Formats: sequence, structure tokens, C-alpha cells
Amino acid sequence: MRIIAGRAKGKKILPPEDMVTRPTLDRVKENIFNIIQNRVVDAVAVDVFAGTGSLGLEAVSRGAKQCYLIDRYPVTFKRLQQNVKDLRFENECNCLNMDSYAALKDFAKKNKIFDLIFIDPPYAKEMIPPAIEIISQEKLLHEDGLIVCKIDSSEEIYQGNDDIFLVQDRRYGNTTVCFYAYKED
Repeated sequence: MRIIAGRAKGKKILPPEDMVTRPTLDRVKENIFNIIQNRVVDAVAVDVFAGTGSLGLEAVSRGAKQCYLIDRYPVTFKRLQQNVKDLRFENECNCLNMDSYAALKDFAKKNKIFDLIFIDPPYAKEMIPPAIEIISQEKLLHEDGLIVCKIDSSEEIYQGNDDIFLVQDRRYGNTTVCFYAYKED
């Protein structure tokens, strides 16, 4: 696992110690960032179910000005914190050791709005729809923002709700990446 581009290009990221998390393959991550490249610089991002932080840290390396990284598992969270420290991203990254849904609700209380939201939960757990519902209800996504989700290709693709819809999806072998945005009026 490594950072693909930007100021930390080529630097290694500590992998997960166990199978609680599932790291993003470099090929998939590179394709994600090729699609969203014009949205990353100066973005405020959040990496929900961050694991060891692969997506959020890549965003910071490529110019995101701030990224919140959320993971509730103690072992994984230590690795996440170490990755932030090793990459010297302490000024741009805030690590939160808590439930991702609770963190999203907490952001709403603090009037946080994000340009990029990465949602990469454990596969086959049906965790994306509730996260998008919270994001929609609490208006956590900037009007021009984008949500990037990763699922197993065998899973049914969530189409969105009345406010946020599936813009596109891309399949990369066993992984499908889904992009969501607000519906235009």
C-alpha cells in the first residue's frame, strides 16, 4: 500500500494488521483519483470507515486542504494515526476514533460541509445507504460536492435518495466504485 501521486508520492502506508479492513488496490485508487482529480485541490474531505486511511491520505497528498479520517476499531485506528504521522500530514488530517455514523451527525452539529466524502465500509454490510441518508438529511455535502463509495461487485448498487443520486459507477474486477452527487433542480 502506498501513496500514488502528489507530495507524498511513493511513500508507504501501513497496511491493516487484521482483516477488519480491506485496503484499496492501487489500480482502483488511481482510477478513482483520475476521475475526481479536478475536485481534490483545496477540498475539505472526510474518509468514512477510513481503515488505515488510503483514500483520505491520497486526497491530502494530491492537495486536499483538510481531511477527517474516521475509524472505530482501536488496532486500525493506531495504524491510521501512524500513517498520518509518517506522511507528516498532521496539519491537514484529523483522526477520529468513533462510530462513523455518530461522527457524521457530530459534523452536522458543527456545521461542517464537505467537498469530497469517501465511504469505504466493510463489504456486504449495507452501510452505505444509512451514511448517505445522514449526509443528505444533515446537508453535509457541498452543493457541488461528490461522494465516492467502494463496494464488492457482487453487491447491489445503491441508487440514492430524493436528494443524492448515483452519478456513475465503475467496475474494477471484484470492486465497484460508485459516485454520488446532489440532484440538480
